[in-house]
Amino acid sequence: METHARPAGDFAILLKMRDTLAGDGLLNWDERVPVTEWEGVESDPEAAVPRVIGLNLAWQRLTGRIPAELARLSKLYWLDLTGNDLTGIIPPALGRLRNLEVLRLSGNHLTGVIPPSLGRLTMLCELDLGNNRLTGPIPPELGRLSELYLLGLFSNELTGTIPPELGELSNLELLDLSDNRLDGELPSELCSLTNLESLLLSDNRLTGEIPPDLGKLPDLTMFDLTGNLFSGKIPPEMGALIKVPPEDFE
Repeated sequence: METHARPAGDFAILLKMRDTLAGDGLLNWDERVPVTEWEGVESDPEAAVPRVIGLNLAWQRLTGRIPAELARLSKLYWLDLTGNDLTGIIPPALGRLRNLEVLRLSGNHLTGVIPPSLGRLTMLCELDLGNNRLTGPIPPELGRLSELYLLGLFSNELTGTIPPELGELSNLELLDLSDNRLDGELPSELCSLTNLESLLLSDNRLTGEIPPDLGKLPDLTMFDLTGNLFSGKIPPEMGALIKVPPEDFE
């Protein structure tokens, strides 16, 4: 009868959280299965002690919740739970994953607020929390994520204003805050995002005038403000970039 070593270290942590994460879904994480065959798990083959460095569990029909114990996987650099049916909150403990570069949680049924602790993930390049049921404000702490090039918070129920601190994300290429309940004016600090290629703010409750300097961003090629409450005229600097029907302006 073939036997396998009992999972240890990071793999033992995964085994303990398996049922919480999977819910009614299925994961083959089991003592009877070699850890090298565990679904969606990437490990560091050169580490003396096996360490989990990536979890790619997108579209796995998971129905559980995100376990706070994931924060114990200190070498994790990639966490993708896109397109499942996960519920519950985003655990604030994920802010302890200091090596994390990619966090994708879009397309679930997550509720609660965006934890300000995510602002501690200074290595993060992608943060995609779109298409959930998140509420509350956008934490200004996200402005600390200096390596971020993608920030997707679309299709939630976020409220409040757009934090001016997002203007500190100098590497940002895509900012998608569309389909929320954000209000207030566009912060002029967004005009300093010189690497920005896509700015998607449609279907919110934004007011005031569009800052003309947005039209001077050198790489901006996609810009959508439809479905807001802006006033004034479209700045001529925006050229042909903007997609806003005339009825959205006074």
